[in-house]
Amino acid sequence: MAETCLNTGEKARSPPENHTQSLWGTGRHVVFFDRPMPQAVIYDLDGLLLDTEPIHAQVYDEVAQQFGVQLDPAFQAKLRGRPSRETSRLIVETLNLPVTPAEFLAIRKPIIEARVAQSPARPGAAELVQALHQRQFPQAIATSSTQPAFAIKTQQHQHWFRLIETVVCGDDPQLERPKPAPDIFWLAAKRLGVKPEACLVFEDSVSGVRAALEAGMTVIAVPDPADRDRLPSEVHYCLESLADLLDRDRYPDLLADLTALPALPR
Repeated sequence: MAETCLNTGEKARSPPENHTQSLWGTGRHVVFFDRPMPQAVIYDLDGLLLDTEPIHAQVYDEVAQQFGVQLDPAFQAKLRGRPSRETSRLIVETLNLPVTPAEFLAIRKPIIEARVAQSPARPGAAELVQALHQRQFPQAIATSSTQPAFAIKTQQHQHWFRLIETVVCGDDPQLERPKPAPDIFWLAAKRLGVKPEACLVFEDSVSGVRAALEAGMTVIAVPDPADRDRLPSEVHYCLESLADLLDRDRYPDLLADLTALPALPR
């Protein structure tokens, strides 16, 4: 991951022979992708746009503690980015809890709904969405959250979430398989009217990164520090925060070059 994870001391790599034009142009930190120029952006939700992952982790642990069990950090890391139904199944089966996954979810439901309603935005998330919208750049969300959960999480942030034209949730009737399968990203691309290889995905979880890579998309990871070493080696780029894209002093060309690309015809 050292070559693809950005830090302030990293030097630009030289372009490969016959490379596609650099995604990020000619700035101080140039990264060359042998990839098509993106025509749309797809975001994950939890842990990327909204800071919900610590809330989810705490609530899962609180429910498990009702049965005398505490979730260790390594196990919690494996759960990040997975749908709540699958996460509950893994917790119940791995820890041999005396309840069904459905019963575990029922205990969790009122607790998590009360807390995620106050989820703060991740640094740079609202600003990036607004900047791309101003340039008429197609945007979508591909989230494992159900539609009701998505509505609760985003209700305090509608002034910028309403700018994202397509949302695919984990309970979408057209979605066959959840992350880490690529289906949710294919469905988001289809609804945007963009080919998968022309999509740029921002993801924070290992399972989400794997799904986007399998979908054939360009992937920028914005991982939890604990997950950085677990990211697939195929990931195209890695940022500490979405706010890096807006820091013109450190990375003057990142946002400019991305948003200068022509939007698809409406």
